[in-house]
Amino acid sequence: MDTEMLHGFTPEGREPVKADRQGMTLVEVLAASFATLLVLGTVAFALNFFVRGTVKIEQRRSALLIANSAISSYNSGNLPEAGVFLDTENTGGIEFRIRKTVTAISPSVRELRVSVNCENNVGVELVRRFYGME
Repeated sequence: MDTEMLHGFTPEGREPVKADRQGMTLVEVLAASFATLLVLGTVAFALNFFVRGTVKIEQRRSALLIANSAISSYNSGNLPEAGVFLDTENTGGIEFRIRKTVTAISPSVRELRVSVNCENNVGVELVRRFYGME
């Protein structure tokens, strides 16, 4: 028997599998797909987190502008008597709830507290005291 022929075959008579084969096995494809999905899922989660944070910042900014406008519209001459006053304002398609609370601290001092919130509880509260009220 020729020794060159023996080296090309396994003892069972089959050709050995070559190490330089091309293509990927199903397990390799599934592993690569899983890794890709894991990376894409992480990126999507981070992007969603960033967008939600940006939306909350914009809502808080709008609430601050509304509260500042409400508190600036009063002076010691036109401040109402003690009580709670509710209102709403629609800005940018979002409805903000405005709560104005006037409290008599003393006969000559009143406090105006303005709270502005939207539907997802993002909001601000500003307080201003008025002196010399008689």
